[in-house]
Amino acid sequence: MLSFVKSRLSPFRHKSFTQFFFVHSFSLIGIWAFDLARAWIVVSQLGRAEELGLVLLSGAVPGIFFSLYGGVIVDRVDVRRLMIVTKTLLAIMSFFLAFLTEFYQIQLWHLIVFGFFQGSVSAFDSPAYHAVLVRLVPRDDYQQALAINSTNFHASRALGPIIAGFFMAIHGPSLVFLFDGVTYIFLIYLLSQMELRNIKKSVTNTKSSFNDFKSGMNYIFNHAPLRYMVLQLFMALLLLFPLLIVILRAYIKAKFNVNDEQFAYIFTFPATGSLLGSLFFAIIKPKKPLKALYLGIPMTVLSILAISYFSNDLYTTGWAMAFAGFSIYFCFASLTVSLHLTVKEEFRGRMASLLTLGFLSLGPLAGYPIGYIADQVGYEVSMIILALAFAFASILIYLLHKQSLKTKSR
Repeated sequence: MLSFVKSRLSPFRHKSFTQFFFVHSFSLIGIWAFDLARAWIVVSQLGRAEELGLVLLSGAVPGIFFSLYGGVIVDRVDVRRLMIVTKTLLAIMSFFLAFLTEFYQIQLWHLIVFGFFQGSVSAFDSPAYHAVLVRLVPRDDYQQALAINSTNFHASRALGPIIAGFFMAIHGPSLVFLFDGVTYIFLIYLLSQMELRNIKKSVTNTKSSFNDFKSGMNYIFNHAPLRYMVLQLFMALLLLFPLLIVILRAYIKAKFNVNDEQFAYIFTFPATGSLLGSLFFAIIKPKKPLKALYLGIPMTVLSILAISYFSNDLYTTGWAMAFAGFSIYFCFASLTVSLHLTVKEEFRGRMASLLTLGFLSLGPLAGYPIGYIADQVGYEVSMIILALAFAFASILIYLLHKQSLKTKSR
């Protein structure tokens, strides 16, 4: 039993990982609190999914142009220093938004402009984060480091709305934005003191950034397992991200007419579900993480249908959302962990840039049109359509992947 526990907590043997885990968790709480406070400003003033999707779209656009190049930069530079720069810029923007919210009447265009600058910085910050994380532990501990680190992501996602609700009840969204800025300061200090592990890479870089980018994309999309995982991940983000971040938030506000505290607290349910999923994933430590996807897909479809059909009160809706959070985590974790374990080290930054493109751009990019359509046809109908589309698209991508493997083996 003791050896089982030690194997699951093996990354904590390394001081740098332990320090980063706790300080980064604190910063993530600020990020998720910020996210809920911003969403509340939009839905309380405008009350529609379209405007919430528009704010997300503003952050997605720069990611389309910069995130893939950000992976090339990560594979070339000192990622620790790069992350210090990006976190400093994000802290400054949070402080500025806190000032603007406190002393002026914040408007939608303010959030759109802020989202554009935040998305630009995050396009470099996210691939840098992935590269830093795997430099905190030896390769044997990669899978557990990724799994454990996802628990702090989802624990923070659960705590963030609680903190947001508390601060908004005391003073309003500006206090939440101020808190977010302060959390970055601790992370910046830790990064300035940390030493990362050296990782051996094959020398593939050229003088041309475009050639580096091209070679990375050729490697990923010509490698059948990587191509399948990337396509499945992108499809899931295009369909599930707008459902979670746009439709569900507008649905809760419109159907139950919640106040700011209730709005924040109800979204601890899907986050708690994701946290339980991440803990379960870390405990079972699957030898083939991708197999968890085949459990996550049907569970995700069922959970979304449960929200649409059976959620007649806020309490029932909360539990259905928790089940959805648990299920969707299995889909994303199985794909992201498998990608990290499969990719060659010299292409890790460029692979991380694809993850950044997906999470920061493709999902939010789909949020605006899907939010607009959901406002017209209804939130419950939209959730049902997206759940069924996710199921059919997952089957199609899997069958095409199997067919490509058969063709290659001939």
